[in-house]
Amino acid sequence: MLTRQQIDALGLAVSGDLDALTIYTDRHGRKIAYPAAPAAKPPTPEQGQWRSNLAVGMFLWSQLPREERAKYRLACDRLSLCMLGHNLWLHIFLRQDYHLLDTIEAQTGLALQPPPPL
Repeated sequence: MLTRQQIDALGLAVSGDLDALTIYTDRHGRKIAYPAAPAAKPPTPEQGQWRSNLAVGMFLWSQLPREERAKYRLACDRLSLCMLGHNLWLHIFLRQDYHLLDTIEAQTGLALQPPPPL
């Protein structure tokens, strides 16, 4: 288990689960750490499928050519979207929202490679 000194050495914006701890910074700037709680019940089949689809989506994003990933980032910048290119790509992939893709292409003038169907 990490010590308080090790947590402090990680930086100012530590948050989330790390090792066996859940860590966050409170409103006074103090780092709060407590033992991570195990899940109360196992994931449902739907949650398992969603997690699997997310893992596939992340893998497929990593396999996109660098130029295509850059186009998705540029589309987010041009539209002032509060997300990164991979967030947009994952949203379209997970929701199979090709109408959104068409709208983004029309508004940005970019030809984006669509994610494959699930």
